[in-house]
Amino acid sequence: MSKSNAKPDRFRELKLSLQVFFSNKSAVAGLIIFLFYFFDALILQFFPQILPFKHPYQLTPNYANPIPQPPSFKHPFGTTYPGVDLLNAIIKSIRLDFWLSLEIVIPGAIIGLVVGIIATYFGGWIDEVLMRVTDIVFSIPYLVLAIAIGYVLGRTLQSMMIALILVWWPLYARYARSITLETKELTFIEAARAAGTTNLKIMFKHILPNSLPPVFVQISLDLGTIMLTISALAFIGFLPAANLPELGYLTSLGYNYIQTAPWAMIIPGLFIVLFALAVNLMGDGFRDVIDPRRRSEL
Repeated sequence: MSKSNAKPDRFRELKLSLQVFFSNKSAVAGLIIFLFYFFDALILQFFPQILPFKHPYQLTPNYANPIPQPPSFKHPFGTTYPGVDLLNAIIKSIRLDFWLSLEIVIPGAIIGLVVGIIATYFGGWIDEVLMRVTDIVFSIPYLVLAIAIGYVLGRTLQSMMIALILVWWPLYARYARSITLETKELTFIEAARAAGTTNLKIMFKHILPNSLPPVFVQISLDLGTIMLTISALAFIGFLPAANLPELGYLTSLGYNYIQTAPWAMIIPGLFIVLFALAVNLMGDGFRDVIDPRRRSEL
């Protein structure tokens, strides 16, 4: 196929993929919510001067009036202890949770892909050793293992990231293994071997691209799970830093006031659940995109 024909084919594939995705109304709704979180995180991370925050990377308590106040014109979401405006705090917290989710899921996916492809491509004892390690990590509840690793490395934001990356890759290793098993004996892989293509080039130029579509779907789903996990760790005190703008920490601030000021817990919790819902809806849309039956319908 000539290059001139390849470009229109790629354009038609992209156009069809977009049609399939945007035909799923719930996926579009998830995308809109996701973009809100994305632009919030983008602006706070790189252009904080746009927003009227003196301290964009930390909470600003008001010790003169620390008791949570109900929603009002001055505080649309109310306040939480100790006098923290919830609207400002949530805008700040989305930045941290969003980037942490990306910085954990994407490295975990890369590690898992590399492990799965190498294990399956070479097979033998390499496959046996790497897959047994994968099974061991996969069999331990990830939240328990993350807490254990975090306490060994120290209760910091960096140690939490390392701990979650170390427990998040096995699922992607299994995805890569199943796809590599299907792909490595195909005709075009045999042709590449016969042409003298190196193993490294075959693994990461020919096999890896075939692993990416289902991995993208899983990444979109895992972003919500990771945000829930980060929030759970912050809620139970795994992150001891005071005034940290994080949704789970915000929820913990309102825990003692659940009966007298329920908004102090409910509103931050809703923003955690809303993100998890949004990325799951997007994941459904991405799953439709790689589904041959949905593509044939259009």
